[in-house]
Amino acid sequence: MAKKLILATDNFSRCSLLEQLGIPFEEIDCQIQEKEVKIDNDYSPYEWVKSISATKAKAVLDKVEGEAIILGVDTVVTDLGKILHRPKNKEEAVAMLNHLQGRKHTVYTGLTIIYHHADGSYELDSYVDGADVYMHNLSAKIIDAYTNIEEPYTHSGGYSISGKGALLINNIYGDYYTVAGLPLRLLNKSLFKHNIDVVDFWIES
Repeated sequence: MAKKLILATDNFSRCSLLEQLGIPFEEIDCQIQEKEVKIDNDYSPYEWVKSISATKAKAVLDKVEGEAIILGVDTVVTDLGKILHRPKNKEEAVAMLNHLQGRKHTVYTGLTIIYHHADGSYELDSYVDGADVYMHNLSAKIIDAYTNIEEPYTHSGGYSISGKGALLINNIYGDYYTVAGLPLRLLNKSLFKHNIDVVDFWIES
């Protein structure tokens, strides 16, 4: 298989999910720092993740030569339609978890896949998926302990379901991988549409 897969991020969770599928890939940092971008809540969460995922994928286009598949992904936690920023400090993180505990919120992930051809042209697929997440009623002890580690400050909503934050979650209605930050079924759907079978990666390896 001539095409190589490029993940336009250095996100550990997303790397782990691709490794889970047995797909060889390389990372190129897209240099897009969502935490430094002013979130305009005139945009719906759907529009936001769709736009940012495309921005990430396109940001590495000039670093790619030959046939390649580029993935740009963005995930946000929302409450009643409002995007929650990554908490900037412990006070914000504690307040965010206190607000989310014991109730439902929604996570959206945007996935942009660019199929870069040898002649420099490309095709683009774009998907957005959402899932409802219910958080446990949390004790002051677990909120204090969790907000003392780095994890809450690197994720929208102040938690990561694929890390220690998994203990905060009661249940999910929707795709777990959407909440984890890379909806694998949508990636597979796009690859299959472009006549790329994930199984072939396993055979070649």
